[in-house]
Amino acid sequence: MLMRFATWLRLNIDGVVTLVIAATVILLEVLDKTNASSNLVSGAILLVLSLLAVTILRDRNRVTRLVQETAAVRLLYGAEVDQAQARARRTSNRWIYKGGTGTSARVTTLPFFLDRARAEHQLMNLQVEILDPGNEQLCQAEALYRNSLQPGGDANGRPWTADRIRKQSYGTVLACAWYRQQSEFLSIDLALSPALTTYRWDMSDEIVIVNQRGSNTPGLQFEHGKTQYSDLARELAVSFKQGRQIPLGRDTELRPPTEPTIVQTRRLLDQLGLGLPVMYTDEDVTEIVEYALRPVNTF
Repeated sequence: MLMRFATWLRLNIDGVVTLVIAATVILLEVLDKTNASSNLVSGAILLVLSLLAVTILRDRNRVTRLVQETAAVRLLYGAEVDQAQARARRTSNRWIYKGGTGTSARVTTLPFFLDRARAEHQLMNLQVEILDPGNEQLCQAEALYRNSLQPGGDANGRPWTADRIRKQSYGTVLACAWYRQQSEFLSIDLALSPALTTYRWDMSDEIVIVNQRGSNTPGLQFEHGKTQYSDLARELAVSFKQGRQIPLGRDTELRPPTEPTIVQTRRLLDQLGLGLPVMYTDEDVTEIVEYALRPVNTF
């Protein structure tokens, strides 16, 4: 009991002092019979007011720090999203990506972690989840969604079609297999989602960033150690397990750094259980290779 009171007194010493001085002032006013003590009373009142002001300011700073330390989410505007992702990629050996056709994974994530694996000779673990190119209805839904965001087409004015969505997803599958062949220190797990997502997820050891693809709304950043980070980690794990797992072995005919040929691309996708539609010509396959190895950010 004594220890508990001592702890309480230590944490609330300013309030206790304020109350004691206030009680003293009241007592002096009651006992005051002459004007001689008026200066003493006035000084005590000023002291009380000063202590109250200090207490209020200190509590305000304490609350501000507490809010900052416990804030569950940070808003990222515009270029801040890419900047936060870039910082996270430099310090994490693990990365989880979930999105539509995986454009940003092909543009940035895969090449960056391959460079790190080569330079640092450390194992880099990537997990990639994109929509299933074999699901025609899903590809059509993605095309409709993108056209609603970009009525005039992409940056080059090209409209989105289910076929184009499908080829880009095939391109990400090829890119994952290709980059995995480039280094023994680069591990890539790939799953194909049966559902469309309007969000893009990027998760490192320290943060997870969620932003709506093609939207002007700010991205959301959650830090490791916060409850929300663990919740989102579980969400991504469950989502990945529900997807169609694609076993990316190292026994394919890909021979980096030479780009895959049309025949090799067809054979690889067949081996992965993702055979191309029979109507796809060699030009279509060449387009898939372009998406895989020379992607352009369309948002």
